Amino acid sequence: MDQSNAGSPPHRPRRRRWPWVVGGLAALVILALAALGIALALLGGAAGTATPTTYDEEYVSGAGTQKIAVIPVEGTIASADSSLAGPVPIATPEGLRDALRQAREDESVRAVVLAVNSPGGGVTASDLMHDAIQDFRRATDKPVVVSMGDVAASGGYYISTAADRIVANETTLTGSIGVFIPLLNFSEASKKYGVKQIYIKSGRFKAMGNPWNELTEDERRIFQSIVDQYYGEFVEVIVEGRDLPEKRVRELADGRVYSGIQAERLGLVDRLGNLDTAVRVARDLAGVDEARVVRYVQSPGLLDLFLARLEQPEPESLQLLRAANLDLEAKPYYLYLPGA
Repeated sequence: MDQSNAGSPPHRPRRRRWPWVVGGLAALVILALAALGIALALLGGAAGTATPTTYDEEYVSGAGTQKIAVIPVEGTIASADSSLAGPVPIATPEGLRDALRQAREDESVRAVVLAVNSPGGGVTASDLMHDAIQDFRRATDKPVVVSMGDVAASGGYYISTAADRIVANETTLTGSIGVFIPLLNFSEASKKYGVKQIYIKSGRFKAMGNPWNELTEDERRIFQSIVDQYYGEFVEVIVEGRDLPEKRVRELADGRVYSGIQAERLGLVDRLGNLDTAVRVARDLAGVDEARVVRYVQSPGLLDLFLARLEQPEPESLQLLRAANLDLEAKPYYLYLPGA
């Protein structure tokens, strides 16, 4: 027996470290690219040079080379936050314009169905979306049909009036024709606890509507004049879009909601039915016998998923404010808000 290696430690195979090194370098490269993408996206948004969103096409039904594009408009209508990266929701003027641009540039798209399921939202955002639909119709001659979901009220109805036809479910809640400006008032609490806000202002109305003071009659008249102006614009789009007399529209536009059945009887919508009904109407208006129905959807990219992971959860206090509708800004809304 060979005793030459007696007493020496057993031989251990040399550990290979290169897989760990390569993996670490790859992870660093991925993080660097993600950071660069975020920086470029934020810079692009700040500079107003963000590229238009392109939507994926999800097959719904039908066949053929010609298409009916279904564009979902879901949730509260609001302007997109240009400081954030990633695709914008279609329930924003920016997102809707991107979707309509895609339908305009696609020659195989013969008609558009807007699947509206929205309680409305900001006055300006609703008006911009209404204009986007009208611009699309004028530029393309492609018909636009609205298919109302559970709710298509206030701003949701406002944008619908720009379409060629409106189809509602029997159980749809629509209408809520009107405008409001939410104003909080802490004056009683400020008296009770001895807290008040001091404003150094340039004119007597500069800080009007601040929550620490009671609204004066002059301030109320000013706010009411703004509400009346936007209410008049709402009435006007219904008169033009639905071909109804102004007197009749004002009778209907007292803020109440209507069921789909009621809205059809009153002339606020054209017929009752679901998305399939709206597609048939769009196909007939476009003069095509057969078409493939596709829905525009957003597929989040790697950057969007990365940003979502970084996003902090919303504080519980803010969630409670939203639930009580206390987070609304003091600005005009075309919004269906029970109790408003």
